[in-house]
Amino acid sequence: MNLFYLKTIMTVLALTVTSCIAMQLVIAEEVTRVFLFAGQSNMVGSDARADRIDDYPNFKGAGEPQSDVLFSYILANGDEASKGWVPLKPLQAFGPEVTFARRVRQQVQFPIAIIKSAVGGTTIAFDWNPDAPDKGQKLYPRTLKLIRDSLGELDKRGVRYRLEAVMWHQGENDMLDRNLGKQYAEGLTKLVASLRADLKAPDLKWYLGEVSEKGIWGMDHRSQLGIFRQQQEQVLQADPLLRWIPTSHLAFEVMGSGQPHYHFGTQGQLQMGEAFAAAYLRDIGKPLAAPDRRFKQGLPIAKPARVRLFVLAGQRNMEGEDSFVSEIAQHPSYARLVKDQRNVLFRYSLGGGVTSSSEWEPLGPVEFLGNFGPELSFGARLRKSIDSNDTVAIVKFTHSGAQGPDWSPNGSPESHRDLYPKLINFIRAAQDDLNQQGFECRVEGVFWHTGENDTYFAPYSQRIAEWLKQLIDQTRADLSQPDLPWFISQQHERFPWVHIKVVNDALNKLAGTDPRITIIKTSGLPHARHHFGTTGTLMLGDAMADAYLTVKDQPTKKPK
Repeated sequence: MNLFYLKTIMTVLALTVTSCIAMQLVIAEEVTRVFLFAGQSNMVGSDARADRIDDYPNFKGAGEPQSDVLFSYILANGDEASKGWVPLKPLQAFGPEVTFARRVRQQVQFPIAIIKSAVGGTTIAFDWNPDAPDKGQKLYPRTLKLIRDSLGELDKRGVRYRLEAVMWHQGENDMLDRNLGKQYAEGLTKLVASLRADLKAPDLKWYLGEVSEKGIWGMDHRSQLGIFRQQQEQVLQADPLLRWIPTSHLAFEVMGSGQPHYHFGTQGQLQMGEAFAAAYLRDIGKPLAAPDRRFKQGLPIAKPARVRLFVLAGQRNMEGEDSFVSEIAQHPSYARLVKDQRNVLFRYSLGGGVTSSSEWEPLGPVEFLGNFGPELSFGARLRKSIDSNDTVAIVKFTHSGAQGPDWSPNGSPESHRDLYPKLINFIRAAQDDLNQQGFECRVEGVFWHTGENDTYFAPYSQRIAEWLKQLIDQTRADLSQPDLPWFISQQHERFPWVHIKVVNDALNKLAGTDPRITIIKTSGLPHARHHFGTTGTLMLGDAMADAYLTVKDQPTKKPK
């Protein structure tokens, strides 16, 4: 080997060693934040499949190993365990830890480590009880040992760390037993206090994930889930170090039969991890940046002007589940919709208020799970067809996890789920704002998409027309528009929601009694497995606009 090459090799080696030493110094100076992820099946990640992660445009690549995140875990009966620290990657069933770590590491410089202990079908009354009664799996001592062993390994490595927070999702099995559900606040309080004491971390924060009301338990165990929610609220109100993570707006798996599942599934787990991350990042003063979409220099309306206000409301398909903004560009005739439509005013409340606007914005994609609803194509079609002297404004109020009783003007025993007062107040606020600015504003119509969860659940499907009539009548009364038109789009007849024919027949019968109700048929639209998907949602917006344009000058006639 000649002298030149030898010197080159020696220089490269010296630089490499220097770089490694520098990296070790940086790591040694940074405090590793350690998070505990714990709970039952929806924390395990049951029915979440690593091989499906790339099916969801917003999460392509999220399943890649994260070599900069330490991971220690024990699941199920202990057969699935890391036996020390390993790089984080999705397991055969993965939970929110994957996208939590990914999102947090995108926002911060410090290293993080995750300890996970979760077992499906477990209760806080027995399995997670720190007093370890004879009945149960004694998960508290097992989890405590996992934490101590994992932290001990960090000590051996010379890694400086601190316990940062507990991410908790559990309670389904306590909820199912009325006796256990009524004891949940006491059990959770004991668990939180014991873990803080045993780990000598009195200020350890807990992030409490909501047991989703979107799944089957939100219907067939509605009252028990309501009691359970009250128990959680007691703990939240009593402990300022607890944080609430809403999840009922997140994607939730649907079985082949059309039954809402018991688990979030792949997409829901990916979204839940980001929900935990967003809450944590807000707490440490590094919130995810959201674009300011408000009009900066007043509304682009010349006075005097007439504003035609359109209301879009409903649940899964109206909100836009499985319709992805990133796929719009694949459709040349709709590609322009990824940009703001500044000639259409827009206000929205999504996920039951999880994301909402406080002022008017131009119509366009909103930073909400990467989804969009029919409003984009609906607004574009109307703007193209309506007199240019009139302004088009859209108010969208949706909650993909809602069901028939939630929209009742009479309310329900589970009052925290009631949406009607929020809906009517949101419409009024939008209308009042325009009127106060000197614009003539009238609600032109309410566009409603029939509820998917109602269509599956027989006790709800049998009453859907009755409930919808109450909603229509009360909305007309509260807005002082007795002839307010309603446009109701059907569920696609090839969706697997079981009672679709029953529901669609009932809606057609309801429309036959009211000349101001128009049914929008959707059987000719493309659709995905359970939802319209990107293409179907774009075409649904067109169909809704066409229905309005057909009947707007024919108040007593129906489109053929």
